[in-house]
Amino acid sequence: MKRNAFTLLETLLALMVFSVAVVALVEAVNQLGKTTINMRREGEVRERLRSLLLENTRLPMPASLQRDTQRVEHGDVLYTIVREPLTGLKNRDGAELQGLHAVRVTAEWREGNATQQATAETWVFPPLFQPH
Repeated sequence: MKRNAFTLLETLLALMVFSVAVVALVEAVNQLGKTTINMRREGEVRERLRSLLLENTRLPMPASLQRDTQRVEHGDVLYTIVREPLTGLKNRDGAELQGLHAVRVTAEWREGNATQQATAETWVFPPLFQPH
């Protein structure tokens, strides 16, 4: 007796293997989409951090500034900007360096159930940015 057709069991088995492969492919594409969205968001946060850091290094800093803290919301990201004088720094001759300030920008946002955080920091010597 010659068989020219598949049995029901063979057909169901083939459909099950195909279904598992399709589910795995859909999950991989879904994960790729989530990763792309997260990377884009982190890039936007990094760019905003850089922008705020640059902006705040160019602002005039009064000589009497002890510590200045600002909070800026951009979408669902909270940026905290801290400007404060640096103390205790000395040059090679042992003389204390005057007029240096630290500028730090911290971003906080929620991603799923976890709080994410990124920070950018630099030192600035305000007299360099004053008009002559």
